[in-house]
Amino acid sequence: MSTLTCDIVTPAKKLFTEECYMVVVPGKEGEMGFLPGHAQLMSTLADGVVRVLSDASTVAHTYALQGGYVQVTGEKVIILADRAQSVEDINLDEVQTRIADLTSRIEAESDEAHRDLLEVDLGWYRVLEHAAA
Repeated sequence: MSTLTCDIVTPAKKLFTEECYMVVVPGKEGEMGFLPGHAQLMSTLADGVVRVLSDASTVAHTYALQGGYVQVTGEKVIILADRAQSVEDINLDEVQTRIADLTSRIEAESDEAHRDLLEVDLGWYRVLEHAAA
């Protein structure tokens, strides 16, 4: 069976690299799946979940991600995410606490630029919440 390499990278570090059967990513226009030999592609990513399959029916790894790009070069998929975290490492109680805290901070914030930054963080925690559910 032919495989491809999947790398998941954030500005802070490389989170994941492994040979796999297929990678499914959240694209701006919907999910995209990549198998070995896929045509070269570069595309923006939507917030959501990346699924790495070890065979046609087994999801071996899942990562929540916020923003970024995917680059496909036939035998390699590189995911360059603004933020990413393994779904198995998500603590749903902590995420829900952060959502409540950020929501109240946004409501109280008068500085529009600071409020926008808080809303980006809130979006990240909502991605984590959805991924862990």
